[in-house]
Amino acid sequence: MEEDQSYDYQVDLKIEDIRLLSHCVNETLRLWPGAPARPAEEQEHLRYMRDCFFRIIMDYNFTQK
Repeated sequence: MEEDQSYDYQVDLKIEDIRLLSHCVNETLRLWPGAPARPAEEQEHLRYMRDCFFRIIMDYNFTQK
């Protein structure tokens, strides 16, 4: 498999799943061991995921409650 190929996946998750994943990402960032234990790019990607999960949760709170 070529390394420059990119794949997108779609999954169906309940809001409870999103909240749990959000918590996991937030805890991983909170306990971040730093480089060289983990790559700096991974930390940036986790920040991106944290923000995405936050937007999903806020959208749910605004539209479903």
